[in-house]
Amino acid sequence: MTEANSNSELKEYFVQAGFVDSTELMADICDIPDRVFVMHNSYALVVGYAALPEENEADSLLMEAKERMHAFIRKALLVLENQKGLIVDGYLLIALHQAPRAEVKEVVRDIELDTKICRKHVVWPVENGDGLERLQFVTILSLPDPLRGNSANATSFELSVEAKKLLAKYDELGSLERLLDAIKNGELADAN
Repeated sequence: MTEANSNSELKEYFVQAGFVDSTELMADICDIPDRVFVMHNSYALVVGYAALPEENEADSLLMEAKERMHAFIRKALLVLENQKGLIVDGYLLIALHQAPRAEVKEVVRDIELDTKICRKHVVWPVENGDGLERLQFVTILSLPDPLRGNSANATSFELSVEAKKLLAKYDELGSLERLLDAIKNGELADAN
């Protein structure tokens, strides 16, 4: 996956989730580094970074890239809060060119567990080239659409007769403590 493909594919996911380009917003804050895109909505700022091929292979280089992007998003979030009065969540999304080797997957895990300043996610192309692996864990992209087969079936819920009796007695007595005493004293013999 090339840098341009990676960033444009990621941007499309964020556009669908209601994010807009942040180039103008960032103009007053700092320059956007190469291989980076920045998007925002009313409650979040997302920084996407297309990793260099060598960062995909070496765990130390991937950690260095994470630290550079971490510093960039930290600066952006501080300026947004201190100068513009905006408090937003920060998200860093690192896109690798291919699935990482086993050693690098340990670093990916460490990156994603680090929640200082912002949430962090690492994605890479799926084997068949259709989509991105681990994108489903990027919660800021929203929940999946409901299953179409279930949306037409309205589920109804009704309390049992016993539950209705308990609620009526609760309303009558006015407190849970009195209701529990009534059950203990046998006033509601059929309450289980």
